[in-house]
Amino acid sequence: MTSNFNYLYTSFIIAAITLISACDLVELDSPAPQDAIPSPVGFPDNAEAFITAISSNERQEWQALTFNLEGLDGFQNCRLDDTFVFFGNGTYRYDGGEVLCGGADDERIKTGTWKADFDNLQIIFDETTDLESIARLIGIQDNHMELASTVDIFGQTLAIQGIYEIKE
Repeated sequence: MTSNFNYLYTSFIIAAITLISACDLVELDSPAPQDAIPSPVGFPDNAEAFITAISSNERQEWQALTFNLEGLDGFQNCRLDDTFVFFGNGTYRYDGGEVLCGGADDERIKTGTWKADFDNLQIIFDETTDLESIARLIGIQDNHMELASTVDIFGQTLAIQGIYEIKE
C-alpha cells in the first residue's frame, strides 16, 4: 500500500511540476537595454506628508515602471501596464492593465481600502480581511515611489519589489 501511495504521490508531483512549468503565469521579458531606473530615496517627514505623497489627499494615480519577483531573472512585463489609484478617503483602485499575468493577477480591476502606517513606513491594503497585504515603502522622491512586499506562489513566499511613477 505504501509503495502505491509513494508512486501516486510522486506521479502527482511530477504532473504538477509539468503543469506549473507549462503555465504562463509569469511572463518574463528580456527588454532592450535601457537606462536603469534609480531607486527613489527619501521618506515623508510625518504621517500627513506620507498620506499626501501617496494620494495627494484626494486622488493620485501611479504607473508601474519596474516589477521584480524574487528568484527570476528579468521582470514581469505583464505588470508594467498596471496602475494604482490611491484616493484620499482611504480606498484604492488597482487596474491590472490589458496584459494580465495570471495567478493572483487574474482580474483586471480590483478595489479595496488602504491605510498609511507612517511609523513602519508601510501601506496596509484591505486591513482585517482575507486579502490583507502590506507593502513597505523603500523610498519616495520626485514623483517616484518604490514598494516591496511578499507574495505567496504555490505555497512559497517570494519577495516582490516595484518602482512606480505618478501618472500624468
